Amino acid sequence: MRQLDGHRNRNLDMLRAIAIVMVVVYHAARAMPSIRPVTNYGEYGVDLFFVLSGWLVGGLYWRERLSFGNVQIIGFWIRRWMRTLPPYFAALLVSWLAVRALRNEPFDYGYLLFVQNYYRHIPFFLISWSLCVEEHFYLLAPLMLLVWQRGKKINSLWFFALFLLSPLFRFETYGDDYTLYWNTATHLRMDGLILGLWLSYLAIEEPRCFQFVARLSPYGAAAGALLLIGLVLAGGQLEYTLWGTMLALFFSAAMICLVSRDQIGAGLARLVVPIAVASYSVYLTHAWAIYAGQKLVDRLPQALSAIYFPVSFLLVAAVGAGFYFAIERPSIKIRDAYWPRRTTQKGEQPLRETVPAIGRMIVASGATARPESE
Repeated sequence: MRQLDGHRNRNLDMLRAIAIVMVVVYHAARAMPSIRPVTNYGEYGVDLFFVLSGWLVGGLYWRERLSFGNVQIIGFWIRRWMRTLPPYFAALLVSWLAVRALRNEPFDYGYLLFVQNYYRHIPFFLISWSLCVEEHFYLLAPLMLLVWQRGKKINSLWFFALFLLSPLFRFETYGDDYTLYWNTATHLRMDGLILGLWLSYLAIEEPRCFQFVARLSPYGAAAGALLLIGLVLAGGQLEYTLWGTMLALFFSAAMICLVSRDQIGAGLARLVVPIAVASYSVYLTHAWAIYAGQKLVDRLPQALSAIYFPVSFLLVAAVGAGFYFAIERPSIKIRDAYWPRRTTQKGEQPLRETVPAIGRMIVASGATARPESE
């Protein structure tokens, strides 16, 4: 696997770009029922983001541990929060001001604590449920790893046990009144995050096992796709219980298949890298742009309704880029100025030279040195 440009893994960028395009298409197509049977699958772009987030956070954690022999949890949290929270709070403010003006809706302070994904009804800023899941993961995953880690390595059985929790919870809640938040509650949506974290661990601590997984990844992706089709046909409790698990396995297999192979060419990278870099800003703001696109096209003659998609996508790109340069990128620069990445200090010996070659490459691909992806 070649690390191009010294920083980014273009294959991961392609996955990030695919994930955000899936989500945008899903939400944009909700206004067109005729194509929704196909575009509804775009909602699972969020599950792909979960796998990528687990892989990224794991890469950051293992990279620091292998470089210094330990992880400074407080610094780890601060850098993660400075990366994600300023854009979130800016988008939250804009969303609330809009519903305040349109519906005279009071502010819900639960949004400041990231608990709205457990509401029976999320009153506004609906896409924020997935950010709650990720923030809960960012908070708990480093603590969990510290508790588990008694020696040099962690028993993978712990990861496996944690990976099974979400399908078990879904099995228990099927048909209950609580299924009103079946698609948003953190304990029901951990599959992809845990699997991404587990794979990043294998890449560094169990490289031979990871190489075996990488060789099987194309077959795993094919098997996962077939199992997903089978679950759709089965329906009911079986589909509800295992869908998220099979989706996490499918996306994880696809991710490992890509990061273990040569990266996409420079031509395609010029298209996908900007989308990947701004994907967080686009995710936070795309609903506003789509709404504006709908209102704009509604005022035009019926014959021009076909321009809805291009207009909406252009607005999504423009608003997302504006938000990235105005909010997200400055917050990254502030983080790096006041809370820089940990560097080797006197008395601390970096351990990177002891890491197997494939582990070094996986850490580099999963935890890129470019701050836009951290």
